[in-house]
Amino acid sequence: MPLVGTAGHVDHGKSTLVRRLTGRDPDRWAEEKRRGLTIDLGFAWSTLPSGTVVSFVDVPGHERFMKNMLAGVDGFEAALLVVAADEGWSPQTTEHVAALHALGVERAVVAITKIDAADPDLVDLVALEIDERLAETSLAGSPIVPVSALTGAGIGDLEAALDSVVSTVPDRSGLPVRLAIDRAFTVPGAGTVVTGSLGSGIVATGDDLELMPAGRVVTVRGLHRHDEPVERAAAGSRVAVNLAGIGRDDLSRGMMLAEPGTTTATDRILLELRAVPDQPPPDERGAFHLHLGTGVWPVVLRPVDDGAALAMADGPMPTAAGDRVVLREVGRRTVVGGGRVADPVPPRRRRDALALLDRLVPVAATPNGRAASLLAAHRSAAVADLRRWSGGGGASGATVVGATAFAPGVLDELADRAGPLVDRAHADHPLRPGLRRAELASALRITPEVLDHVVGGGGLEERGAWVARPGHRPVLDDAQLGAWSAARRVLTEAGTSPPRADELGLDEEVLHFLYRAEELVSVGAFAFLPDTIDQVMAIVDALGDGWTVSAFREALGTSRRHAVPLAEWLDARAITRRDGDRRSRRRPGPG
Repeated sequence: MPLVGTAGHVDHGKSTLVRRLTGRDPDRWAEEKRRGLTIDLGFAWSTLPSGTVVSFVDVPGHERFMKNMLAGVDGFEAALLVVAADEGWSPQTTEHVAALHALGVERAVVAITKIDAADPDLVDLVALEIDERLAETSLAGSPIVPVSALTGAGIGDLEAALDSVVSTVPDRSGLPVRLAIDRAFTVPGAGTVVTGSLGSGIVATGDDLELMPAGRVVTVRGLHRHDEPVERAAAGSRVAVNLAGIGRDDLSRGMMLAEPGTTTATDRILLELRAVPDQPPPDERGAFHLHLGTGVWPVVLRPVDDGAALAMADGPMPTAAGDRVVLREVGRRTVVGGGRVADPVPPRRRRDALALLDRLVPVAATPNGRAASLLAAHRSAAVADLRRWSGGGGASGATVVGATAFAPGVLDELADRAGPLVDRAHADHPLRPGLRRAELASALRITPEVLDHVVGGGGLEERGAWVARPGHRPVLDDAQLGAWSAARRVLTEAGTSPPRADELGLDEEVLHFLYRAEELVSVGAFAFLPDTIDQVMAIVDALGDGWTVSAFREALGTSRRHAVPLAEWLDARAITRRDGDRRSRRRPGPG
C-alpha cells in the first residue's frame, strides 16, 4: 500500500484535491476547517483504477507550519505536488520541493490545480515553469497533469498518472517494523493510541514493539487502518495502534515504534548530505534543525567532507542507517539540505569521522547491505549493535566470535599486529615464557575469546597464561647461571631458615624464571628449594593433627619469622586446615 504525500504552497488546493480523489476530508481539526488551511498532518485514502489502495498524507503549506509539514515527509514513497494555475510557482512550493529533493524522493506527480479559474495559455506557461524548476531536483521529469477539483476535469488523468508512479514503489513489508509516531492520545475504554505511517514491516495485534529512544517494550493491543479495525497492517499503511503498558504522557511526536533491537538512540549521526539547488551548502556557522522521522532536533553541524557532515543533537534521536533527514536553517527559515543517515554512531571528532567515512560505502538499500558497510567502517561490532545500527541487518559474510562480528580481514590484521608485540616481549624479557595473554588482548583492544582466534592465525602458540613464538625457549645465560649456583649453595646451607629472596643476589627476572621452572618455591618474602619444601611436608605429616605454630617452629628448627609464612603457605594451598591457632593435615575425601 503506497504512501503518497501532498506538497505545495498554502491555498493551492491540496486538501480540496485530496477530498476529490478520496471522498474524505483530510482536515481533522476544527481550527483547520474554520481557517480553511491545513495546520497539521491530514490523512485520507483512495483506490486507484488499477485497484491499488493509496494513503495520502496531506501536509500544511503555510510557512508557519513547515515544522508540521516536515513531520510527514519522511514516510513519503511518492509525492503529489500541487501548483495552482492562477498563482503558479510560489515560495512554499520551492521549500516543499527542496525538502522532497533533500530526502531523495524521486516518484512524483504534479497537479496544476484550479484550471477552471485560469486561461489555458496560463496553464501551459505554469506547466513550462514547473518543468524548468524541477529540472535540477530529484523530481525532474515528473508527469504534470492539469486538473480542477471543482469540476472534475483531469481527475481521471491524475489517477492514471498516480497509478503509474506508485506501481514502482518497492514492497517494504518484509523489512523490520518502523513506525514514526505523529500523534498520541487516549481513547476512553481503549487506552493509549498512537498514529503514524508504517514505513516498513508488518505489524499485528499481540506484537511486542520497542518504543525508541526510550528503549521500552510495549504491546500492540489493537490496530486500525483507514478507520477500520484490522488484525495486521503492512508497510505503506496509515495506522492507529492501541498500545498496552504505557500511558499517553510517556509518548510524543518524534518517537518511533520498531521491531525490538533494530533501532538505536543516539545524539550524533554521520549524514550522507544532499545539497538543495540554489542554496549554499550548509556549514557549521549556521543554526540548524534536523527533521528525522516525525521529530525535530536542534543540531550543531560539522562538515566532514564534500557530501558528508556530523550532526550533533542535544538529545537522543531514534534512528538507523538509511533513515532520511531534512536540514532546515533556523535563521533563514529554509530547507538547506538533507539526505540519509550513513552512520548512527560515528566518532565525535571530525578527523576520526573522516577516517570512518573513507571505509563507508554509499548508503545501501537493504539492512544487510547497510550492516556490511557499517561493519567495514567500524572494523568490528557487537552483533546486536550492528543490527540496531543498520535497521535490522545481520552479520552475513563476517567472522563472528562470541557476540562480536569482524569485517573480512580484520582478524588477520590483528594477528599481524600480535606477532611483533610478542617478538618485542621476547627481546625485552627473554626469561619470560612470552607475553601475557591479558597484556596482548589489552594492546590489541580485543577480548580473550577473540585472542584465541588471533593467536591461532598468527604463527603463535599459547602457554597457559602466556603467548609465545613456537621456537622461544627461556634459558639462563652464563652470568645468570653463575649467580643461581651461588644462591643455591646459600639456600642449601640455610635449610628452613633462608635469607629473603631479594637478598640472594638474583635479578628479579631470574628469580621469577626459577619460580616458573620450579627450581625455587616462593613463600612470602622467602624462596625455598624444592628439597627443603619436601622436608617441611615430612615434618607436617609427623606433627599429626592440632599443632601450633610454636610446635611447627620447634620441629623445623627455625624462627617464627620463617615458620609463620610457611604455615600460611600450607593453608593457602589447602595442604593444612586451620582451626583457631591450631592446624591439621588435610586428608583426601572418600572416593
